[in-house]
Amino acid sequence: MLSLGYSLPKPVDNGLDALSFLQDRNKHIDCILLDIQMPGIDGIATCKRIRQISHHVTTPIIMVTTLNGRNFVDNAFAAGATDYLTKPLDRIELSARLGMMERLISERRKADSLERDMSSLSDLPGIGFAFDDAAPLPKSDGLLDYLALENHLLSMGRLSYCGLKTIAFQVVGAAKIYQLLEPVEYLDYMADIGRSIVTSLKRHSFMLAHAGSGDFVCILGSRQTIDADELRQDLSFQLQELHQNYVDLGLPLPIVKIGAVQSLGFYSSSMVKNFLTRSRAAVRSID
Repeated sequence: MLSLGYSLPKPVDNGLDALSFLQDRNKHIDCILLDIQMPGIDGIATCKRIRQISHHVTTPIIMVTTLNGRNFVDNAFAAGATDYLTKPLDRIELSARLGMMERLISERRKADSLERDMSSLSDLPGIGFAFDDAAPLPKSDGLLDYLALENHLLSMGRLSYCGLKTIAFQVVGAAKIYQLLEPVEYLDYMADIGRSIVTSLKRHSFMLAHAGSGDFVCILGSRQTIDADELRQDLSFQLQELHQNYVDLGLPLPIVKIGAVQSLGFYSSSMVKNFLTRSRAAVRSID
């Protein structure tokens, strides 16, 4: 790790020891590498319990697995993992993944700074985010960071891409809301909408992330089917639940467009970002 520019890691032997170590707020940890196969409780169960520790709700967790343990990776992401690596670890790949985690940590710290010091926000250079940034939203069940969603797609094998589906949601007038609200208020506004989308998708197996520019992107498994009219009605009902809150704040009730379902087909991992972009383009084509 020193040769990659990072401090020496703190090794532990099993999941229970890791949980005990991570409970201590005085031990500063930026990123966790967690083996899926461990004695006692496995890495997936450990990951899920780490996410229940208040000061590690958003700490990046990179799962480490053997090639024949790839079938556990989906469950690891569902438990809260941010990324994964296969053993034996490759120095170049490890450096690249840690660099991505640095970017995620930086975004999280920026959001935390906004929330802690709203009163002096205008005096803090470099604090904030652009409208088209996939800024992390306040943590909520069912909502992933966009980077984690991309990592999940990139972790899948070529055969797994076949039949994979995505659907995008666009908040109408989000740019005006972004200009109207303070940054933290805007993130809360988008998080409310994200939670409404999550609830409307409750009958499905999915992964959802805020993609910036007023968009949310949802990944569905190959066996998932969406009834567009039913989804639209469910989401409209969930958004109506926010009506009184927004009236009190002087904000319009959010209007959310739902794009057509896009299928990835038999493509390579290099097509992942194009896949997500195509999904967002589909919702933007709706009048």
